[in-house]
Amino acid sequence: MIQKKLFSSKKFWDRYFWDLHDEFAYEILEDNPIRFHLTENDTLLLDPGEDLAYISLAYQYKAENELEIAWDDEAHFHPFVLRFTEFQAIVDKIAAVHNVEKWVPALLLRRFVGIESFAELQTISAWELEMRKTSGLFTEDELHDWFEKSKQDHENFWSDCDRKWNYQEPTGWGFEGNDAYSLRNANNSHFPFQQWNRMLAELGC
Repeated sequence: MIQKKLFSSKKFWDRYFWDLHDEFAYEILEDNPIRFHLTENDTLLLDPGEDLAYISLAYQYKAENELEIAWDDEAHFHPFVLRFTEFQAIVDKIAAVHNVEKWVPALLLRRFVGIESFAELQTISAWELEMRKTSGLFTEDELHDWFEKSKQDHENFWSDCDRKWNYQEPTGWGFEGNDAYSLRNANNSHFPFQQWNRMLAELGC
């Protein structure tokens, strides 16, 4: 279930992006992942926990046990599992299926997009800026400061960055390299490549 009331709170997003560090607990999110139904058989489960410290993304096919495919924390993160075009298609599908505004899944899932260059980062940041504007939760000054900070924080990193989307059979697209921090790579036999790729095909990716 998507908690629309929760997502209308700017304080929630400040906490979700780890811009605000305070004492809180969202009991509604404790042991209660947000379920995104994408096709008849495929579901993504976003589990931020009650304190948003460990944000997990899992995949479920039919009624099988869900499998964690990405996670983000401030220590040993492995969040990158989506190509940008896949991310956009998934956001559109969630908005349509769950009758929510597009910016909600866009901001919830943005951290799971694997970016392979500074040029791509700029493109995605511009797109995210539009989503943040559409939400109506951020002032013009906050949007400007966020956009400038997103460029400054990453500009030096990309000169020596080693990560790239690579396509190979039979697994399809994988995020490879020393800085990839991704479970979606050809060497990970536990990633559900066959089911995942079929789902993406159904979504038109």
